Amino acid sequence: MPLNIMTAKPLRRKLFAAVIILLSSISPSLSQLHAAESVAVAQGGTGELDLSATKALFDTHSICFVDARSEYVYYKSHLKGAISLSKSRFDEQFPDFRQKKSLDTFIVVYCSEASCGKARSVAKKLIQIGYKNVKVYTGGLIEWAHAGFPMEGSICLK
Repeated sequence: MPLNIMTAKPLRRKLFAAVIILLSSISPSLSQLHAAESVAVAQGGTGELDLSATKALFDTHSICFVDARSEYVYYKSHLKGAISLSKSRFDEQFPDFRQKKSLDTFIVVYCSEASCGKARSVAKKLIQIGYKNVKVYTGGLIEWAHAGFPMEGSICLK
């Protein structure tokens, strides 16, 4: 069955990323290659990131993670090092954020899960203000926690 030309390139990119992830468990230098590939994919393409790309970017220690959930749930648990910029209190929190983060900062916004629209809303506001490198991690905190990746606080997973 022939591949549709429109799906071949994204499929190759995903296959390449999967191979790099597999090999990165064998070699630390390949982990750096995976991070570089994830950064390249994140800087182009759509404004959404999957778990693999988000973790690779997290491992570069050069990305600003923004939690779009309420401050209350942010203080209970969040991605390690993330900043709270909640959808509900964006206008109050933004001036402090703007003082700390330049318009060139690479920002990844997340909320609780894929069906949560808060991350997309906050990302849209940041882009409208003039931030140039804004992406949304669609899997959210629940997917991140299930994968066992670094967090601050604790989340109850069923």
